[in-house]
Amino acid sequence: MQTILQQAKRLFLRMTAREKSLTLAFILVMLFIWTGSLLNRSSVWNDNRKQAQSDLQNQQQWLDRSEQFSIGLANALERVDPQKTYAGSQLSGRVDAILRQVALSGLADIDPVQTREGEIFNDHNIRIRLSRISIAQLIRLNNLLSQETPYINLQSVRVSKNRRNPEELDVRFKINSFDLIDLKNQ
Repeated sequence: MQTILQQAKRLFLRMTAREKSLTLAFILVMLFIWTGSLLNRSSVWNDNRKQAQSDLQNQQQWLDRSEQFSIGLANALERVDPQKTYAGSQLSGRVDAILRQVALSGLADIDPVQTREGEIFNDHNIRIRLSRISIAQLIRLNNLLSQETPYINLQSVRVSKNRRNPEELDVRFKINSFDLIDLKNQ
């Protein structure tokens, strides 16, 4: 190691003043770049450390409240009859039956059921488009759907007048339902 340093010192002393200043400038620029990179990496590391610490605290709070969540889930499940919840195909069938009661099945365009699976329940959404219906039919349909609450819920309703006949309405429903997963068999 000393021989390398001695050789570098001899080489530096043999250089002209211009070569010495350029070499020192090069070394300073390299040190500046290295220091900036080091500070940047340490800043990223510190940010990641703080984020991990925050995530751990948040997770610990959730774990500390797990008993409250379990009690809340048990209370919510007591109020819901699993036999009345609708799976995806059952939701489609039930909505079709309701549309038939109001004599709107011929005017309805029903999209396929979209299902999002969860740990406790599956969430089902269906979109329905009705064209050229009366206000009375809309009210009857809304009343029948509201009787199915909390098992079938209206997520959104968009009503617009029909362009050809302003007395008729074009309505778009987004209907939501859920079915409970049998937690005892898992």
